[in-house]
Amino acid sequence: MNYPNYTVGLWLTLGSLLSPMAQAQVRQLTMENAFKLAIDKNRDVQVATLETAKAAQKVQEARGYGLPTVAASAQYLYYVNKQVSFLPGSFVGLGDDQLAMFRVGGSNAFLGGLAISQPLFQASVRSGIKAAQIDEFATNQALAEVRVTVITDVKKAYLDVLITQEQLRLHQQSIARNEQALKDSRSLLAQGRASRVDTLRAYVTLENLRPTLIQLTNRIGITKTVLKRTMGLDEREEVELQDSLRYDDALFVSPGTDAFFDAVQARPDVRRLALVEQLNREQIAVQAAEKQPKLAAIGLVQSQSQANNFRLGDYHWPVSSYVGLQLNVPIFSGFRTNSRIQQAQLTRQQSETQLANLKEIVRAQVKISLANVQEARLRIQTQQQTITVAELGYRITRDRWKQGIASRLELTDAELSLTQAKSNYLQAVYDYLTATVELDKVLGRIK
Repeated sequence: MNYPNYTVGLWLTLGSLLSPMAQAQVRQLTMENAFKLAIDKNRDVQVATLETAKAAQKVQEARGYGLPTVAASAQYLYYVNKQVSFLPGSFVGLGDDQLAMFRVGGSNAFLGGLAISQPLFQASVRSGIKAAQIDEFATNQALAEVRVTVITDVKKAYLDVLITQEQLRLHQQSIARNEQALKDSRSLLAQGRASRVDTLRAYVTLENLRPTLIQLTNRIGITKTVLKRTMGLDEREEVELQDSLRYDDALFVSPGTDAFFDAVQARPDVRRLALVEQLNREQIAVQAAEKQPKLAAIGLVQSQSQANNFRLGDYHWPVSSYVGLQLNVPIFSGFRTNSRIQQAQLTRQQSETQLANLKEIVRAQVKISLANVQEARLRIQTQQQTITVAELGYRITRDRWKQGIASRLELTDAELSLTQAKSNYLQAVYDYLTATVELDKVLGRIK
C-alpha cells in the first residue's frame, strides 16, 4: 500500500516525538536514591506512618479525659395521656386514708439544658496520659524499624539485580571465548591441524551455554520487578541501575569493641520492645487507679415548659440550675478490676521475657554477621588470586591448543575454570556486600 508523502512525514515526526518520551520514562537509580525513594513510596512505611498519627491522637484523647465535658440536650414530648399526680384525699374532702389523683401538665412538653462536668481528682487520667505518650514513642520506634527493614530489603534487592547483570555479562564473556574457540577450531580444521570431533565439541559447548543466557536475561527482569515492588514503584516503570557490583574494603567500618552494647542501644526494635515493657508497667498503674475515688465538679442549667398548644410565644420558660461536687467511691466491681490488674502484670512479665530474648538474639546476630563479613572478605582475597592464575592458565592452554600441543578437552577445562573463578569472585563480592548490609541492620547503623 502506498501512503502519501505527508502521511509518512507525519508518522516520522510523531515517532521522533514519542521516542524521547519513551526514553524519559526510564528511571536512573543509584542504591542511595533507591532506598530514599522507597521511604516515600513503600506502602509498609506509609501504613506505619499513619500508625504514628493514630498514636498522637491517642495522646490527645487521653488528655481529653482531664478536660471539662459539656453536653447540651433538648427534648420534646407529646403526652397522649397527661401525667398523673397523687395528693392526700383530705385536700378534696376524701378520707385521710385515701388518695386523690390529678392529671397535670400540658400535652406538649419542651425541655432543654446544658450540663458541665470537670474532673477534679481522677488518678487514671494521669496514668492514661503517660501510657499514651509511651505508646506514641513505641509507635515511632516501630516506624523506624519498618524503615530499617525496607532500606535493607531495597539494598538487597538492588544487589540481586546487580549480581544477575554481572552474571549475564560473565556468561556473555564465556560465550565470546567459546565462539572464538569455535572459529579457531574451524580454521584449524580447514588447515588439517584439528579433528572434526574437536570442532563438533566446540560447537556443542557453545550451544549448551545459550539456554543459560536466556535464563539470566529473564532473571534480570524478575529481580527488577522485586526491586520495584519493594520500593513501591509501578511495576510497568522501567529502571536502570547506575551502581556496580564492586568490592571496596576501605568503605567497611569495623564495629567497636562492644558491638553488642552498641546494637542494643541503637536498634529501633530493641528500643520499641523496651518501651512496650515500660508501657505494660504503666498499664498496671492505669488499672490500679480504677480502685481510687473519683471527684468531679458538676453543674446544670435547665429550662422547661408545657402547654396544650404550639403558641410558643405564650410559653413560660422557667430556668433551674445547680452546681455541686460528685464523688464516686468504688466498693465492689465483681473482682473485674483485680482481674485486669493481674492481666496487666502478666503482660508485663511477657514483655520482659521478650525483651531479654531479643537481646540474646541480637547478640547472636552480631556474632554471625561479623563472621559472614569476615568470611566473604577472605573469599574475595582468595578468588582475586585464583582469577589471575586461571586467566594465565587459559591463555597458555589456548596457545598450546593452537600449536597442537594441548587437546580440545584441556582448553574446555581451562575456559570452565576461568569462568568458575570469576563467578566465585562475583559471588564472594555479592555475599560481602549483602553481609555488610545485614551487619548495618544488626548493629543499628541504618538511620
